[in-house]
Amino acid sequence: MVHWIDGGASSQSREGTDLMMRSNARVLPRGASAHSEGDGLLRCDRAGEEMLRAFWPGAADGVALPPEFRGVADGAQIGPPGVRRTLIMEQAGERLRVEATAVGKGRTQFHLWREMLPGVVESPETVEEATSDGLTQREREVALLVADGLRSREVAERLTIAPQTVKSHLKTIFDKLGVRNRVELARRLSSR
Repeated sequence: MVHWIDGGASSQSREGTDLMMRSNARVLPRGASAHSEGDGLLRCDRAGEEMLRAFWPGAADGVALPPEFRGVADGAQIGPPGVRRTLIMEQAGERLRVEATAVGKGRTQFHLWREMLPGVVESPETVEEATSDGLTQREREVALLVADGLRSREVAERLTIAPQTVKSHLKTIFDKLGVRNRVELARRLSSR
């Protein structure tokens, strides 16, 4: 579902195409920012990319703005200065809110917020399992893929995160589980 909001009032609502949802939106960044110059290209950091890829799999720094972003960017540029245009995307239990503001001729600033929709609840088994080893859901996903023999780059591609993020997760996983390397991690996970 795509909602277009102009100056706080809903002006148009239409069905979006089915989009793939990331396996766990709860551990992705909750807020980020991005911008676009007059060239129509998206400019964002890794946190912004991770957040946007759940809704637009090809989103990355330097690629063309998704059509929905182009619409709010154009609206921000032609409207009165300082008025925010808002785009809300919803899919499979999560919502992305994008606020666009013109901050100069041709330059648009995007503020991004991502949240779970009400009524999406984890099962008690998942919550109990998460607290038993101290790992977050994303850390558990990384640990299981590494234990299956995937390299950091392969894990990053599978989870659509940066390889450096995988390495950061691994350091935290090793500390939490008291292991020193991937082999010990695989042994620890197979003993469960």
